[in-house]
Amino acid sequence: MEFYSFFLIFVRRKPKIMKPKVIHLLPSSLSARLSLWVMLFVAMLFLATFSLMFYYARQAVRAEAEGKAENMLQNMEITAANILHEKEVVARQTFWNVQQNLHTPHVIDDYLQEILRNSPEIIGVAAAFVPDYYEQRPGEYMIYYYRKGSKLIKSETFAGESYIHQPWYEETLSRNTEYWSDPAENYKTNGEPIISFALPLHDDGRTVGVFAIDISLYWLSSIVEGKRPSPNMYGVIASRKGAFIVHPDTTLLKPGAMFRLMEQFPDAIYNSLAYKMLGGETGTALAVFGGVKSFIAYKPMEGTQWVVDVVCPEEEIMASYNQLISLMILIVVLALITIGAFFYFFIHKELLPLRALEASAKQMMRGNYYAPLTTNNRQDEVGSLTNSFIAMRRSIRKHLNQIDRNREKLDEQNKALNEANQHVKEADRVKSAFLQNMTDQMNEPVLEISKIVTEVRDHLDDMDHEQVVKLADQMDGYTNTITELLDRMLEVATKKEMKEDGK
Repeated sequence: MEFYSFFLIFVRRKPKIMKPKVIHLLPSSLSARLSLWVMLFVAMLFLATFSLMFYYARQAVRAEAEGKAENMLQNMEITAANILHEKEVVARQTFWNVQQNLHTPHVIDDYLQEILRNSPEIIGVAAAFVPDYYEQRPGEYMIYYYRKGSKLIKSETFAGESYIHQPWYEETLSRNTEYWSDPAENYKTNGEPIISFALPLHDDGRTVGVFAIDISLYWLSSIVEGKRPSPNMYGVIASRKGAFIVHPDTTLLKPGAMFRLMEQFPDAIYNSLAYKMLGGETGTALAVFGGVKSFIAYKPMEGTQWVVDVVCPEEEIMASYNQLISLMILIVVLALITIGAFFYFFIHKELLPLRALEASAKQMMRGNYYAPLTTNNRQDEVGSLTNSFIAMRRSIRKHLNQIDRNREKLDEQNKALNEANQHVKEADRVKSAFLQNMTDQMNEPVLEISKIVTEVRDHLDDMDHEQVVKLADQMDGYTNTITELLDRMLEVATKKEMKEDGK
């Protein structure tokens, strides 16, 4: 009873004026807040899981990228080697004919012109002999043809200098083996930087000269660059002396270009990478070229004194990883949206009984204890709470009905008491009036008796017997009158007491 009385006081009291609530970032709906917390937890779980996955995926993709760069490096080396090998084959075929005709210089002259006519990629060809090899031609002697437009030009010097101390001749003669020369500052044919492939000429077991062909570095670079797998990827071939033999920027196809680049890019990473390449090492590295972070693979080129490397932008070589990140971010966002929507609608559905309880409680606060609210068969806490709330509301409703009935009885009793009180007041008024009347009627006899007594006291000695008897009879009459009035008063009082006792 005490609980119900307290509850009634609570629900019936006037609502207090509440202060405006502070606007929070979290939504006010319980289902939305639960969904948000669940989604945050799932998001953190996804973040941890995918971060770990992306870490190992990046390692795997990086290893794959290194392998891809190394394959590109290998393909570039093979491409350049095949191009150079083709020229080597052409040079060896002509070299054999030259060596078979060492004693007929005019035939050698014809062969050199023939190789230029049949091989447009070769822009110069020379047969240089040791001094005094031909008795009829004492001193230095060289047959040299180069192409200038559509014409073949013959010269007895190379780059305007004696061939004796030029690397393509001197190195081949001293090594007595095939040799690819490095670019030299002034070694140009028809304005194009060149490299030369030279073979030693032998006569009766001794080295008597050098046969060489010239290849344009512009042409070689264009052929190699034309076979690169991507426009953003490029390859470089350089000599151990820092000269670029193949480079996409043809202005760098000159001796010492790598060292000039090192001066332009004094970064320690670039210098270290350049010296590793020049030292004939094999490896990979990351460096920034022109503001682009690039992946570099390098190795020495087999059969030469050159090094080959490929430069691949990290963004491109890691494209599959970046696409994977974008795809996984999209999947995570869609998954979070799906999970959030699922949990929101699921929790919203599960909390519908609580919403009904909330609406019913608001109705109870307004004094309506008969708002529709049905029980359910759920066995969880929500079902138990709903059923308990319904039972409590029924009990409160029953208690209120009992209070209303008791109040009605009390009202009836109060009405009857009020009526009885009015009757009592009326009876008291009548009684008072009656007593007043009786008192008024008793005043005269009493006064008369008082007069008789006073007269007898004052004149007793003067009165005779008859006067005394007469006064005594008058007093008896007045006494009888008073006695009758008192009897009537007692009779009225007795009837009232009997009436009250009867009630």
